[in-house]
Amino acid sequence: MLIIRNCNLINMAGIYEEKKDLVVENGKILDICDNAVSKYNVGHVSIDACGHYVTPGFVEPHCQLGVREQVFRFEGDDSDESTDPILPQLRALDAINPADEGFQMALAGGVTTAVTCPGDANLIGGTCAAIKTSGKTVSEMTMVPELAFHMCLTDDVRTTYSSKRAPKTRLASAALIREALMKAKNYHTLWKLSEADPSRKAPKFDMKLHSLMRVFDGMPVKITAKRSHDMTTAIRIAEEFELNYILEDCTESWLIPDILKKHQVNCVVGPSYGQKSNESRYRDPIVGSVLEEHGITFASSTAHPRMNIELAAIHLTLMYKKGLTAMAALESATINAARFCGLDQRVGSLEPGKDADIVIWDGYPLDYYSSASTVLIEGKVVYQK
Repeated sequence: MLIIRNCNLINMAGIYEEKKDLVVENGKILDICDNAVSKYNVGHVSIDACGHYVTPGFVEPHCQLGVREQVFRFEGDDSDESTDPILPQLRALDAINPADEGFQMALAGGVTTAVTCPGDANLIGGTCAAIKTSGKTVSEMTMVPELAFHMCLTDDVRTTYSSKRAPKTRLASAALIREALMKAKNYHTLWKLSEADPSRKAPKFDMKLHSLMRVFDGMPVKITAKRSHDMTTAIRIAEEFELNYILEDCTESWLIPDILKKHQVNCVVGPSYGQKSNESRYRDPIVGSVLEEHGITFASSTAHPRMNIELAAIHLTLMYKKGLTAMAALESATINAARFCGLDQRVGSLEPGKDADIVIWDGYPLDYYSSASTVLIEGKVVYQK
């Protein structure tokens, strides 16, 4: 048993800046109480938080952690298989390098869970994996091997293929995604009919379609789009095929909040700061406050390595400084991110029964000068400043 004493606790489940003790057993939160040492009068290990802020570990909902390095000094970039714009059979899981220095950056930034994805070079790039940010092997780190599909409607795809093959335009980008989904839907129908009736012949096995057809069983789809008109295209396609979808990046989401609210879109926002390009010229940390003002729940992302994952709290702070409330900022990196990824039964808040992924900060998490001083994953200390 582990007791973390004297926490100034923000547990993202109703406790905000209250002095509490956390009790951990077998990697899970066992209890949150006022005086755990006297309540649990048995042998235990103790950590004194010394009155510092304690939060759940951050959840990074979209990145290339372990698949693409911050700087290409070692393994380099395995995130983009730029040989075909439609590659739903790929899995980010198969490219994760546990030795990527990004994992240490994640821990230093208080990030304990990450959804790592294929890159943005393909219209349909394969599946994303949910992982913990500490471990020696991929199997040890993996929470969900294939959490969601990744699709992309950005300039990255068109610049990758424009000199070789389609898509050269937004016209072709949308058409190729539609074509793939139509084929997968037909394949899904025939496959399910053959399963229900053995006398019916199953369609000829197709790796691409067999993988992609899972979207018609409800498997989530993460669609990266920056420009407002690309976001509306993503909504149009997703609703046409009744996909369980989330919009990612959402650079211009603050320009179309009414549309996002009308369609009840879940948005993963970020990074909202950094180098600007034609697609990201309206990038601004004001995005958080605008979405909050319109009642739109969102999650925050660094999209590592586009923004160093170690700066996850700084990303929140930038939006906080532009008018986002403190609670909404913290929710966007914890419980909202976990909920959007279907991981909220395990992570995103500190509650009995959930994973003991805990961060002790050396100051207020939304202060530029604060940082994670101690990080635990499933009750084990994995990082100390």
